[in-house]
Amino acid sequence: MKSISLKRVGPLVSIRFFDRMVDRQTRQLSAMLQRSIVEAGGRIRLLLAIETEIYGRSPESLFESLHFLKLHAEQIDRIAIVGRKSWERTCIGLFGLFSGITMEYFDRADAVNAVRWLQGLPSQPPKAIK
Repeated sequence: MKSISLKRVGPLVSIRFFDRMVDRQTRQLSAMLQRSIVEAGGRIRLLLAIETEIYGRSPESLFESLHFLKLHAEQIDRIAIVGRKSWERTCIGLFGLFSGITMEYFDRADAVNAVRWLQGLPSQPPKAIK
């Protein structure tokens, strides 16, 4: 079973998590997030990197995996989610509507702009491939 990683720099918190987490992992992640919120002074901006080894996972499984965020919604200013599949953008948009959290989806290749969005900075155009 893979472990969840959480890192905090000021009000920015990054989490690498896996869809299809077991209940124990969800509780662990929620407790880690709560500690980061307290350490950051009560409000954070969150970068979530979704990892999976499950081929063809479903939007429902991703939606269920994000439910731990609703417990902390009042302490989260915004969430940038970095993923791999185009359908994740739609699922994230729906979760944002239902949770009341400002969320944006970024593909892995655009992770730098995910961080810039969290910081309130304008996005940068993609670098040309040489």
